[in-house]
Amino acid sequence: MQAVDRVSAVLLSFTEASRDLGVTEIAETVNLPKSAVHRILEALVRTGLLAKDADRGRYRLGPRMLELSIASLGTVDLRSLAQPIMEELRDRTGETVTLSIAIGRQRMYVGQVESKQDVRMTIEVGRRYPLYAGASGRSILMTFPDADLEAYLAGIELNPLTDRTVRDPGRLREMLEIDRRRGYSVSQGERDPYAAAIAAPIIARGTRAVGCFSVCGPHDRLKDSAPERLGPLVVDAAATMSALLTGTNGG
Repeated sequence: MQAVDRVSAVLLSFTEASRDLGVTEIAETVNLPKSAVHRILEALVRTGLLAKDADRGRYRLGPRMLELSIASLGTVDLRSLAQPIMEELRDRTGETVTLSIAIGRQRMYVGQVESKQDVRMTIEVGRRYPLYAGASGRSILMTFPDADLEAYLAGIELNPLTDRTVRDPGRLREMLEIDRRRGYSVSQGERDPYAAAIAAPIIARGTRAVGCFSVCGPHDRLKDSAPERLGPLVVDAAATMSALLTGTNGG
């Protein structure tokens, strides 16, 4: 078996993005010596295609593989798939709806459906932001497994975008735990001092988000009980998009 075939065989043994594997399991699956499998795994970890749980000695698909997965979705026009869902969410909430995708340690706006109200929020398609700042980024970050989250935090500085941007890793962990429990993220002035947003993750495979939907507007309209009222609507829209991407929409 050629070297490239060995690497391909090891990667293909991870048939589910949420599954982690040990060296022995992979060696038995691909019929290679454990020493050879271990060398391949460690090389793939260094490139980011795999991630390693050092405590358990097990491996799973890494952040660079997620980026490749997102790139492969380019053959499917994400915005075309998302457009009717975003329009319905805009009509149900009355606010601007955005679509972001995860790119490494950032997320990027790739689409929006603007509110019909005279005073409304708009975003710049193609603009990137760090995952820790604002509801959209945090809704993606909240899907990271613990090991991936700690690796992310170890590799960045929480530079503030506004005076409300989280600066403390411990506080960010607390916010993400709240987000996980309710299923969506809420921000007030964390990315833009005059804006508020409610966001929910889009899952294409496994457990890590490939992107998110958000509802955003002036913070005066999205305060008090608005997140509790609108959050489930955003979660429902994100779940619909996730089902389309995974082919589980039951149609």
